[in-house]
Amino acid sequence: MKFLAYSSFLALSLALHVSADAADWGRFRGPNGSGLSTTTGLPAVVDDSTTLWKTPLGKGWSSPVLWGDIVVVTAETADNKRAVIALSTKDGKELWRHEETFVPHNLHKTYNTFASSSAFIDAERIYVNWSSGTAIQALALDHTGKQLWKNEHVADYIHEHGTGVSPVVVDGIMFVRSEFDWQRDGKIYTEDPEQQKWKTCFVGLDAKTGKQVWKTELPNCLNTFSTPVVHETKSGKKELICANTNSGVMGIDVATGKINWQYNPGYKQRSLGSGVLSDDFYFCTFGTGGGVKEIAALDLKSGKPEPVSFDIPKGLPYVPSPLVIGQHMYLLGDGGIMRCVEQKTGKVLYEERVEGSQGSAKFFSSPVAADGKIFCASQQGDLIVIKAGTTFEKLGASKLDGPVNSVPAIGDKQLFVRTANSLYCIGAKGQPVP
Repeated sequence: MKFLAYSSFLALSLALHVSADAADWGRFRGPNGSGLSTTTGLPAVVDDSTTLWKTPLGKGWSSPVLWGDIVVVTAETADNKRAVIALSTKDGKELWRHEETFVPHNLHKTYNTFASSSAFIDAERIYVNWSSGTAIQALALDHTGKQLWKNEHVADYIHEHGTGVSPVVVDGIMFVRSEFDWQRDGKIYTEDPEQQKWKTCFVGLDAKTGKQVWKTELPNCLNTFSTPVVHETKSGKKELICANTNSGVMGIDVATGKINWQYNPGYKQRSLGSGVLSDDFYFCTFGTGGGVKEIAALDLKSGKPEPVSFDIPKGLPYVPSPLVIGQHMYLLGDGGIMRCVEQKTGKVLYEERVEGSQGSAKFFSSPVAADGKIFCASQQGDLIVIKAGTTFEKLGASKLDGPVNSVPAIGDKQLFVRTANSLYCIGAKGQPVP
């Protein structure tokens, strides 16, 4: 009965977000950033019998995205070069790559790369945004790798740790974020007086041409790394829900860039992990490397944000995004503690440490779920599988060939996991890796 309830919820919650092919996983963290898929038959253990293929990749922490028979990632390929790479989901062979040069910039050497933003893919195009020097760039390719357009300067950007926000495309608009400040706690990131005048902004590009449709400027803030989700209002219009330090949580009209609403009780910490939307309930965290002390728990049914009373347990995730299955939310803390809580109250149902194949594990990757299983990929290089439900049960822990900071993608009875070295395709009827 528990599995039936889980499956029924997935079918309902994904109905408005999946494409015609339920195997498609077209953006960071899948359908509307939920981390959920309706597929079945996924194994709990990675070994020779369940590894369908494994393909070496260059450096990068972008997460894989899927459409039909192709899986797309970005990667650094040489000094000051990076590429959009398409592989076959059937055998992992490279289909094509689109390579570009870039101007290097400040970067968190441990936790970021020059290829950390995930692509967005739909039936027509593959979209990418990334930074080169002090510019945010965007481009679109067709499914054969042919460049359709490139916008060399979507927005200005001042780097603290580099970039990592992934694009979202809705109703013909490619949504690009550029959030930064030129100083923080007395530390100055640019001495250039002209650059100090630059403003944080959201930009809407025409998905067919790459030309600017609208631009919304905001107060500068700490660099933001969260990717927005799409909310459909009562009137049928679509808005993007975004969060950052100085502006709080906002609903941005997709067509015009207008701020429909804003919730800002005075956040002081960074928006890094992406928020999650389920049944008009939005949840996200704000934090620092020292921990998470701020959240947003908002009921959006009325069209305006109404804060919900929510218990705030210790060890909330800073980098990993929340996962909602039915009426339960799974919060995987960076330090390895998984909490299953009531979605709209925060009441803790269980609190357990998620251990890898060799003990304690830490996480930057966000959990994803399908087939009654929750998949967690660790910085120690483990894929850990937990049974979905209100009682903690670990189903397996398997060692991969390197650490994982990207988020797994779920296809048709396949799980795609990117490590620091490779892209794995995992399925129920795998063959030994050559």
